[in-house]
Amino acid sequence: MQEKLNLFKNRLKNIKINYHLIIIVIIVIIFLITLFILLRWNKGVESSYDPDLINTDFDVEPLDFIMHMDPRLLEGREDDGELHILCLGNNPFSDETGENGLAQLIAKETAGITYNGAFPDSMIANRKAPANVAESFGLFYVTMALVNNDFAYLRESAGKTQDKRYADAVDVLENLDLNKIDVLVMMYDTTDYNQLSPADDPNNEYNIDAYTGSLRTSIEVFKEHYPHIRIIMMSHSYAMYMDEEGVLHNGTVTDLGNGDIPHYLIMGFQVATSSGITFIDNYFGTIHEENFHEYMRDHMHYNDVGRRLLAKRVAEIILDE
Repeated sequence: MQEKLNLFKNRLKNIKINYHLIIIVIIVIIFLITLFILLRWNKGVESSYDPDLINTDFDVEPLDFIMHMDPRLLEGREDDGELHILCLGNNPFSDETGENGLAQLIAKETAGITYNGAFPDSMIANRKAPANVAESFGLFYVTMALVNNDFAYLRESAGKTQDKRYADAVDVLENLDLNKIDVLVMMYDTTDYNQLSPADDPNNEYNIDAYTGSLRTSIEVFKEHYPHIRIIMMSHSYAMYMDEEGVLHNGTVTDLGNGDIPHYLIMGFQVATSSGITFIDNYFGTIHEENFHEYMRDHMHYNDVGRRLLAKRVAEIILDE
């Protein structure tokens, strides 16, 4: 037995191990394993995705924010049995002031009485040095004229143009009894966006030269002086931007320096919600990119059908009080 063991040991001693060959074999094995993993990874996993079955219809939830009147704010106020609605804004109200105008359509839909105090091409933001008549009628200037019952500045500004709509709107506001008003409806189109109004001022949220600053300040002034008035802000709808050469650009994605049109929508929504007023989203909820050809006569102004649609939208909110 011992002899067999010694013989086996001697044979082992005589075996020469080729370490280079072993290393080469190991490298080959590693390469084959890596190649297998790589080929399997590149093959991927079968997907059920079919590019011919893409669904481009998405449900978008409108950014509506409905605030009902606090009954305590109406205590002691005598109800005359009529619904009085003040309309402030620009072209949605001022483009047509007859029976097919937005203010008159709202009156018809609500069986109320409307007062149209809108100024063409005016803005929510205010300009310290107005470059034209329209810029003299920023929302804050109109608000202060109303609460102070001082219309000298608006009257002087209206006298600088032959457009009678300015003087007519001043007449309406000057002869208005705000104590009788039940609802204030504001609607401005995308003029602030077109005229490069700053969307906001991060250092001063009450800067009236900015879109949000003027809106926030005006709302708070109205609520302070006339807390019984329910304030409803109707947002702008979809619109396009026309450059100086007459070329149209999609306002949804065109940033003129202060944000695209949806950015102004979000800014208005944030001010409305933080200020406790009703916000109606017309951008996603009424006239949008898919249907605007039906409701607008050009890139940013509404036709009769569009105004009827807007009137029905706000009337539903008013009557749901």
